[in-house]
Amino acid sequence: MLKPLLFIFILCPVLYLYGCNDDGKENTLNEDLCLQGQLAFDPVIFQQNGFHLFVIGDTGTGDVNQQTAAALLESYHLSYPLDGIIHTGDIFYPNGLGSADDTTAYSKFTSVYQGLSPLPWYLAAGNHDHDGSIQALISFAGEFDALHFPEPYYLKSLSRPDLNWQVNLLATDTTPFTLGLVPAGQLAWLQNQLSARENQLNLVIGHHPVFSNGKYDGTEELQGSFYQLLKQYRVPLYLSGHDHNLQLLPRRESTAFLISGGGGAPLHGVSCGENLYGDKNHGGFSLFISQKNMYVIPVTPDGPKHMFSLPLEQVTDN
Repeated sequence: MLKPLLFIFILCPVLYLYGCNDDGKENTLNEDLCLQGQLAFDPVIFQQNGFHLFVIGDTGTGDVNQQTAAALLESYHLSYPLDGIIHTGDIFYPNGLGSADDTTAYSKFTSVYQGLSPLPWYLAAGNHDHDGSIQALISFAGEFDALHFPEPYYLKSLSRPDLNWQVNLLATDTTPFTLGLVPAGQLAWLQNQLSARENQLNLVIGHHPVFSNGKYDGTEELQGSFYQLLKQYRVPLYLSGHDHNLQLLPRRESTAFLISGGGGAPLHGVSCGENLYGDKNHGGFSLFISQKNMYVIPVTPDGPKHMFSLPLEQVTDN
């Protein structure tokens, strides 16, 4: 028996590079799948009190891929009801919105997600949205109670009467950083918001990933002052898109990094590296937040099969 067992242990690391899960079984459905430290998806987690959000980005193509990702989101919501949706940017390809009544707004957003009404959406602007008019995007969102995008960067606090704690969503505008600018006003705003809520649960959203094992290899312009604020205020999770795939990177100090860019745009490959999860696939992530833990659940055409547990270290009582 020793020789066959030895063969399996030698073979599995090789297979892992081509889709071998940590149970030693070859993944024949998706050779771009990275898995490390995952749990089996268990809906029993939803019996806890908490907030259930969906994270999706890079959607606005209007084609069959966007419709497929939207159908996955809608189907997941029907099975496991959501409290809201976070959009990590690039809402409208290729050139954003020209005006609030641009026909693109209907064909690439309103009609695609009408089955999810009236769930609230929390939007962040991407670089393709900046190719159009950000003011048009603000005006478009302002026409619907469910769409939140009052400014290029903003705070939205989520609370419920049955909970004595809240989740603060801090949506940022990362495109100016990538253009070689130093948006001192936005950095000061982010520091002030995080400082004022230091003992609360703060999640920061931006379009560009700080770190990535995808096409773009992270965003160097965000790895300075922006990243230092995430570390200083112990932000447990930074949510982004831009890389057209799904990734969960482990914590660096206190911050983990989630990339949800599989909402419809042409896909980018993933190099596993240290990733807890990586998938060249359309879909997004479910995020269930209890007072002591966050569960990150990839949702792809294969369904919700895995989840990752990110214990919360900071105090979330208000």
